[in-house]
Amino acid sequence: MQDIFEQVDEQLELDRVQEWWKANRKWLISGLVLFFLLLFAYVGWRDYQARQNQAASEQFVAVQELLTQKEADPAQKALQALQQAHPGHGYAQFGRFLQARLLAEAGNRAAALEQLELLVKESQSALLSDLALLNAAYLTVDEARRAETFLARIDPHSPYRAHVLELQGLLAAQQGDQTTALARYREARGLAPDGSLRSRLESRLERMGEEEKK
Repeated sequence: MQDIFEQVDEQLELDRVQEWWKANRKWLISGLVLFFLLLFAYVGWRDYQARQNQAASEQFVAVQELLTQKEADPAQKALQALQQAHPGHGYAQFGRFLQARLLAEAGNRAAALEQLELLVKESQSALLSDLALLNAAYLTVDEARRAETFLARIDPHSPYRAHVLELQGLLAAQQGDQTTALARYREARGLAPDGSLRSRLESRLERMGEEEKK
C-alpha cells in the first residue's frame, strides 16, 4: 500500500510540474533567449572596444615616433586621422595636446588655442580640461587679459593651482604690479611640492629680494 501512495504522490507532483511548465514555458524560453542575446551583445561590444583601444593606441604611438623623428607634418596628419577615427577617445584627447604643441611651434597660435578649447569641450576629465586651459594661458602670456580669462576658468582646487598662481604672478609682474606678483609667488610656493616648480618660484622670490623663511 505504501508504494501505491508514493506512486500517486509522484504522479501528482509530475502533473503539477507539467502544468507549471505549460503555463510558464513561453516566459522561460523568452527569458533565456534574451539572456543569451544580451550576453552575446556584451561580449561583442567588449571585443569591439578592445579592438578600438588597440587601434587608437597604435595610432598614438605612431604619432609619438614621428615626433621623435622630427616629422612634424606627417605627425600632424596622423593626429588628425587619430581624432577622426576615434573621436572622444582618451588617446585622441591626448593627441589634441600634441597637435596644439605642433601648431604653436609652427607659429599658428590661433589654431593651437582652438585645439585646446576643443579638448576642454570634449573632455569629461576635469584634470585634462584644467591642463588644457593652463596651456592656453601660457600660449597667451603676452596678452595678460586673455591669459587671465583662461586661468579664471580653472578649478580653484585644481592640482595645477600652484602653476596658475605662478602664471598670475608673472602676469602681474609684466604689468608692473610687484606687490601682487610677490603675493602670488608666495602662495604658489606654499602649494608647490619639491621639484622644478618650487625651485623656479624660489628663484623668482630671491630675485625680488625675498628668501624662503626656514
